[in-house]
Amino acid sequence: MSGMSFLFDVLYPLWPVLAVADLLLATLFSFIVISQKRDAAVTLAWVLGFFLFPFVSLLIYSFFGYQQFRLRRRRIPTPAHRLARSSDTALFRAAIPPALQNVERLAEGLTEYPVVGGNRVTVFDHANDTDNALATAIQQARHHVHMCYYIVEPDRTGLRFRDLLIERARQGVQCRLLMDAVGSFRMGNKFLQPLQDAGVETAFFSPFRTFRRPWGFNFRNHRKLSVIDGQIGFLGSQNIGHHFWRSGSRHHHWRETDVRLEGPAAEELQSVFVEDWNFAAGSALTGEAYFPLSPSRGTTLAQVLPTGPDRRENALSMIFLEAVHAARERVTVTTPYFIPTTPVALALESAARKGVRVDLLLPKKTDHPVVDFASRSWFKELISSGVRIHQLGEGFLHSKVVTVDNHLALVGSANMDTRSFLINFELSLLLYDQDVAGHLVKVFDRMAHHATLVKVDELAELSLTRQFSEGLCRLFSPIL
Repeated sequence: MSGMSFLFDVLYPLWPVLAVADLLLATLFSFIVISQKRDAAVTLAWVLGFFLFPFVSLLIYSFFGYQQFRLRRRRIPTPAHRLARSSDTALFRAAIPPALQNVERLAEGLTEYPVVGGNRVTVFDHANDTDNALATAIQQARHHVHMCYYIVEPDRTGLRFRDLLIERARQGVQCRLLMDAVGSFRMGNKFLQPLQDAGVETAFFSPFRTFRRPWGFNFRNHRKLSVIDGQIGFLGSQNIGHHFWRSGSRHHHWRETDVRLEGPAAEELQSVFVEDWNFAAGSALTGEAYFPLSPSRGTTLAQVLPTGPDRRENALSMIFLEAVHAARERVTVTTPYFIPTTPVALALESAARKGVRVDLLLPKKTDHPVVDFASRSWFKELISSGVRIHQLGEGFLHSKVVTVDNHLALVGSANMDTRSFLINFELSLLLYDQDVAGHLVKVFDRMAHHATLVKVDELAELSLTRQFSEGLCRLFSPIL
């Protein structure tokens, strides 16, 4: 008690100063939030928080409220063969079904990456298949291996790829590994030192700095990307780590969807890696050795979509909305974390009401209980509009896939939530290919067959406590 009295005696004379400081800071932060012209309800919530919860809300905003993040962009010289190929964009666009051409135009306008043809695409539905294909490609590398992953675990899978990189580096192959500082926080010197000793370059994306740009902590590089010799690329939902989720005494294997690319689109993936590496490591990678001429390998039209908070537009959400609006027959969405923005939810509802079959495939339970509650808060209004929601209980669904009318597929690292739309750096791929999209629809239907269809009657029986819990978690969806 004496300690409390001493603290009171020290702080009491300072309260006028603290009150004035809080008022000034709350006014300053309110000016910043209002100037950003965000959603009116979000802006009002922040402003009220600044004045009602002194200092605490200011601290929270410093880490989680800021929405802009600028990469230190270095202009990458464009090889002559890429400039020549740009004239083919109109030809490739003409090969896309008319209803989907606006999707391509919008995606190019938002990301500056056009559709490119001549690609061979291999889709992997199982984590082990992706690991084996990536390991084989690394073993066959001649000039460089570039890897960028949100999570790299120091487990047996992580060690497998670490040792592969060490082996290739010792044989003269340039190897670079970029990890997110938060997602790969378990990385330590014991794992990294052998890489560095062998000549593998490593870097962390946006490491936490308390007093230097603390708002950067909330912006994470969620991409999963590998490029081999500038001609073979991998991307999708899968990180580098042993793929199971422990729940009690049971191990649930993760269900992933990844793509192997050969052809001109691999060069586009290289551009994404180079930009991220330049930002994190401070070194520029240019020249024909990193951007070699990629001959045609197949017939798939592909469009690389790097999105993130460094682009002012809500690019990924806008592209998704345009794809859903273009649908005439069916839309399927597979995602582990479903916390849509209001425009996304309305787009799905509108499509269902105009007769498009809209199917969502979600895990019955994720590794984040708060996300589960926030996700389920949307179920009733979506199902009432005709959207079909399937919950998969087998394993843990980690795939991120969207298909439209069996002609368009969107595959990548982005979840269907606010964080992926606005906060994270994500990497997706639009595939304008009937065979690829049809394959992904078959995979969807196969998993949906083993899932449980959520019915509106079940939602009507929710207790008031459950409804309150879901609504409360939904309030926190912008930072989940």
